[in-house]
Amino acid sequence: MQINVLEYLENTVSSMSEKVVFFGGQNNLSITFSDVYKFARTGGSLLCGRVKMCEPVVVIASKSVYTPVLYLSVLYAGAYYVPVGSELPAPYIKSVMNITNAKVILTDGSCPEMIASLDFNGIVITLSDILSHDKIDDAELAVRKRKHCDTNPMYVIFTSGSTGTPKGVVTPHRAVIDYIDVFIKTFGFDSSDILGNQAPLDYVAGIRDIYIPLATGASSLLITKQLFSTPKLLFDFLNQNRVTTLCWVAPALSILAEMGALSENILPSVKKVFFTGSVMQAKFLRMWQEALSSAVFVNHYGPTEITASCTYFTCGKIESDNYMIPIGIPFDNTEILLLDDIGKPVNDGELGEIYVRGTCLASGYLRNPEKTKEAFIQNPLHSDYTDIVYKTGDLALYLPDGNLEFHGRRDYQIKHMGHRIELSQIEIYAALFPGVSECCCLYDEEKQMIWMFYTGGVSSRDLLIYLRESLPSYMAPRKFVQLDDFPRTVSGKIDIKKLKENW
Repeated sequence: MQINVLEYLENTVSSMSEKVVFFGGQNNLSITFSDVYKFARTGGSLLCGRVKMCEPVVVIASKSVYTPVLYLSVLYAGAYYVPVGSELPAPYIKSVMNITNAKVILTDGSCPEMIASLDFNGIVITLSDILSHDKIDDAELAVRKRKHCDTNPMYVIFTSGSTGTPKGVVTPHRAVIDYIDVFIKTFGFDSSDILGNQAPLDYVAGIRDIYIPLATGASSLLITKQLFSTPKLLFDFLNQNRVTTLCWVAPALSILAEMGALSENILPSVKKVFFTGSVMQAKFLRMWQEALSSAVFVNHYGPTEITASCTYFTCGKIESDNYMIPIGIPFDNTEILLLDDIGKPVNDGELGEIYVRGTCLASGYLRNPEKTKEAFIQNPLHSDYTDIVYKTGDLALYLPDGNLEFHGRRDYQIKHMGHRIELSQIEIYAALFPGVSECCCLYDEEKQMIWMFYTGGVSSRDLLIYLRESLPSYMAPRKFVQLDDFPRTVSGKIDIKKLKENW
């Protein structure tokens, strides 16, 4: 029985020691399974004298082939890592440091000035310290492995909190093992796969690009953010490295389609495309399907609190731009409950809030018992025994074919002019209008006004006319703001707080 994600690496390195596992990233380097194994155990040995088991280590690093080594070093010491991108602002990192109360920072050395600005009084260990160290403490590493339980925290990823204070989602080893195993089984990954990594490695979507290769012998190509601004260079890079799989957030795929990249470039080696993070418009998926006619496209859904994703939908051929892409069915060993306001199951075809149960659940929020109790609750359907479910705040309904259809956030439901309105429904209609790239609706309760923020070339007047023709009059936004781009949180989501500054 596997109880530690390090067993992925240990099982694979024996048969594929000299195969490259991570390549690309900053400085376009490469690293083999054997080097990852050696350097991670070296780093773990350095950390053993500085951290206890189940203590946090903040890892500040760029997107580099050595970043997974830093994470695994922490795990070999029996601690848990708190990944922080080196490009994040210092005040945000200070907030993370205060919440974690970490005594050790592990860094790749890419941002010494920023780390100095943190006024950190603990221990800083750099990648160069690990690479220049020549001793592995096999005895101490064995002791820590022996003490390990699969419920031990593996990492804490911070998400934006509604109050402005980030929340640290504590994810145990068993949740990641459950997710990675079922993902590999469901979609058939093996050592021949080459994943094209788009997500930052400190973001939850990055765990697939790290741990699927460690488990299967596949490889991950780390793609820097700069390449996405030049589609031809990006596609050339993917082709040169024979990438077979893309696990990208939906906006990354949508932007490339909208830029016309798919009419000028092809990706013959890509056979699997996964997208997540936000709703993918059918018009953009259709462009991708036409460009990669032999590839399989999979939509998947899930918040950070359930490891990475908990449902998936394998897309058939898109025939209409009006099609709403379902979020599909739960993965094995995961159950989805759709419940109403009083915690009862909804009828078929009715909207309900998504509750998730299974091994994939996080352990809660770091040092935040109040928020943990609000979101990780006893299963409302019974009180016979402890049965924790995660209350997502997302709405969905079951389609006649048994697939789930996503309908936005529960807190996107408003009462306006005597009507209950789902702001996500307005966004869905707006996204169908030619010239709209991305959109977001907000409600100003004080002024009783619906705002529409959007990117794209269409005029606000034309968009308003279209929405008034498509929706009941009380659902038409009164204020439109056309943006060059949406402000984003550190996790890449639309920054609602900054949008509201326009009020």
